[in-house]
Amino acid sequence: HRPGITCISDPERKKAEEQSSFMGKWRTSLPSRSGRRRRHRNNELTLKSTMETSEGEEAPSAPALPSSLSIFHEDIILNILSYVADVPFEMLESSSASAREPIDSHSTLTHTLPLVSKQFHKLTNHHDLYWKHALLRLVDKEPTLWEEGLKRVIFDAQCDELRAEILERNRSRTATRRRDKRTRDGQLNEQQQQPPQSVAESKLPASPPSEHPDSPSNNNAPPFTNEEELLQQACTAIQSNPPRHHTATSSGIYQCIYQSIVLGHLRFQAPAFCMSSSVQLGNPYGLHFFEPRYRLLISEVMANYPVSARRGEPISPMVPGLFPPQRVNGQMIMGDDMKASTLDLLEKNESLLSKYQFPTFIHAHQSLRPNTPAAIVQVQLCDIQADGSADVFLKPLAYIWLEAIWERPGTGGLVEAKGIRMGKEASDSYERWCGMSVFGRGDGRGRGQQLPIP
Repeated sequence: HRPGITCISDPERKKAEEQSSFMGKWRTSLPSRSGRRRRHRNNELTLKSTMETSEGEEAPSAPALPSSLSIFHEDIILNILSYVADVPFEMLESSSASAREPIDSHSTLTHTLPLVSKQFHKLTNHHDLYWKHALLRLVDKEPTLWEEGLKRVIFDAQCDELRAEILERNRSRTATRRRDKRTRDGQLNEQQQQPPQSVAESKLPASPPSEHPDSPSNNNAPPFTNEEELLQQACTAIQSNPPRHHTATSSGIYQCIYQSIVLGHLRFQAPAFCMSSSVQLGNPYGLHFFEPRYRLLISEVMANYPVSARRGEPISPMVPGLFPPQRVNGQMIMGDDMKASTLDLLEKNESLLSKYQFPTFIHAHQSLRPNTPAAIVQVQLCDIQADGSADVFLKPLAYIWLEAIWERPGTGGLVEAKGIRMGKEASDSYERWCGMSVFGRGDGRGRGQQLPIP
């Protein structure tokens, strides 16, 4: 080796040559500025041609995988979804449903299925089959709630039909009287102007108005036999007399029935009396109201009933506009035939009258908090004194879950409450819990370890 010269081995020399050749190739592969502009322009032309192809004719692409539900007819899809489409306040027997609050109004039909896809949104909004199946399930599962609700829908529609018939007859009778009066006045003027005749005109009594062919007295409805027949009768009643809150389309009659049951039967709103006590369904008890807010409560509850009902006499059921019959200037505004139809309707629905046509309010015997049980109490006897205090005899009718509580302004602290009726199973469980609460405040374990309200 010569001095001053570094010796390089063969492997190191090969590695250096490879690196130099790679760098040379990389430098030569880099495009120039004009080359980069040309490549960007080519990319723009390619993108434009692709867009034109998609607008005119679809470009060939890979075939999309068919959906698992696309092979079924729409009716079959409706039947499949009806097994999972539960409606609000339908407590399903599952672990997930047991964790839901009693007043939770969320459901798969209204809050889940419409968000899955456009097809499900269309099916749930434009088909009424889900509401029909849900009503049949609810009537079969909770007849004390939903069968009673259907009967109340039918009864209210028949009462509305009777009121409309009475109003129409009164209007026609008033118009007839005015027309007869003008006719008699004209005839009297003619008789005064003409010489008297030898034979006096005979006055024939006016014939009573003919009975309307669609009167409820002519409708010999068959007795309630099963759930489907009862639901069909409710459909007929709703179609003939749609309620004021009707929001469903013409094809959504079952949804309208469900709304009517929830608003008119399942939900209950009234002034609330708050006092801890032991309450059991069907066991009457007495109270004495002396606070100003509860004097106002009992006066409002008994306002529509006769004075005799506020003086300690027995209270009779009242149907506004029908029973007891109204009188104007001492004369009854209801004809004999309509009176007979009304009495026949009331006799057929005597059980509904005894439950829902008496003065009622809410007795919060636990506490005034949402999701807390309370009782709907019926006033059977009421004696209001001159100073406003009252002695009342009450009968608990049903339990409810309190949904909303608010204080009414200007009433001295009177509370208004709204709740959801309990089913039979929940009511029985709550009564068993109340029975155990007598011993050891809940279940015999003491105040600190008592079980929660079921």
